[in-house]
Amino acid sequence: MNIYEEFFLILGKGMTYTNCKEFFDKESIAYEALETSDILNIKDHHLILKDKKINLDVINHIIISPGISKNNSIVQKLMKLNCNITTDIEILQSIKKSKYICITGTNGKTSTVNLIADILNNNHSKTLACGNNGISVFKSLEDDYDFVALELSSYQLDYIRKLDSHISVILNLSTDHLERHETLKNYFSAKLKIFDYAKHKVINNNLKNSEKDITFDIKNKSIYINSIPIDNLFFENYNFVLYKDKKYELKGKHEAYNLSACIAVLSILGLSIDQIMFGFSQRSHLSHRLERFCTYQGITYINDSKSTNSDSTLNALESLEENIILIMGGDNKQISYNSLKNIIDHKVKLLILIGDNKKYIKNQLNAEVDTILLENLKEATNYIFDNLKSNRTVLLSPGSSSFSLYKDFEHRGNHFKDLVNSYVNRKA
Repeated sequence: MNIYEEFFLILGKGMTYTNCKEFFDKESIAYEALETSDILNIKDHHLILKDKKINLDVINHIIISPGISKNNSIVQKLMKLNCNITTDIEILQSIKKSKYICITGTNGKTSTVNLIADILNNNHSKTLACGNNGISVFKSLEDDYDFVALELSSYQLDYIRKLDSHISVILNLSTDHLERHETLKNYFSAKLKIFDYAKHKVINNNLKNSEKDITFDIKNKSIYINSIPIDNLFFENYNFVLYKDKKYELKGKHEAYNLSACIAVLSILGLSIDQIMFGFSQRSHLSHRLERFCTYQGITYINDSKSTNSDSTLNALESLEENIILIMGGDNKQISYNSLKNIIDHKVKLLILIGDNKKYIKNQLNAEVDTILLENLKEATNYIFDNLKSNRTVLLSPGSSSFSLYKDFEHRGNHFKDLVNSYVNRKA
């Protein structure tokens, strides 16, 4: 692929569109950008638009936004015409060969690619974390990196035909995105594409797919790589990790699993556990993931807006003590919340359900704790402020997306923090 001599069509708006457009503009690469709604019809190998036609014969490659399903009628027609569909990842890899570490999973992708990059950078291996974490993959062309850590969603993997990967990782799998994939089996199949051309394959032991897979797991508060425990490394209530004579703070069980995956990956690259734990101690912390951002009058407020499914909320609850006021809810995703019932009954004092799926979650949980249904975050925080009790932890861990109200989880998390901080500043 010589991208400088070819013509591209970018279909669909979003992060992929923005990143490709910026790169193509910078490099003077010829392209057209459309939304599927711009295309009235496809006839005689032409895209019929409202004000013009585009001859598909002059288009060498079509980049489809990962958010557009392959079942979309326009995409179906393009595929039947054998149009050459590609991705920003494949364009990048046609330009520059690097050592790619590719990460997917239902939860923890962004945290893990960033953690891998932090540990490698702290051990003098220049690494960029990019992809689905919001950093353009084309940024990796701006410098000579030893490694590129790529975060990939199942939607991206759907469209990738060939992924050059030094190490590929599947972190976990839980019920999510079934509105796109329909079944958990289809969802897992999309994830498994990350292994197709990988030199090394790393996977959560619960998902082991082949005897050749390198596995990671946590048992008896220890990390196991290929069923062998890491010497002198233990977890203390998933709030700390102990290694030799040192103690490192941990955000919970989910971060313990992220660290386990990182050890599996970085051991392949030749890093010792000492080097890995040094890099871990120097890591940066991402917002919106069990983010303790305020303590006021004996109440701690935690923003876990990144939680968009039941497993991520379960991880958050497992990381905290009792006396929790839990705020959940958002878009009407038809996923199971049954796994949360026992821990909510045990740890949560008050359950506040908001959003379009509040009644659905209430019926799924049938929780034995006090439960109230409100419309939105503002109503939820106002209720909490009006009924303040000390020695409580207020946790926003929605277990759902909220695209009907917010642009993304960051927008939602920042709104929650703004509501709390504004109240505290007024009272201070």
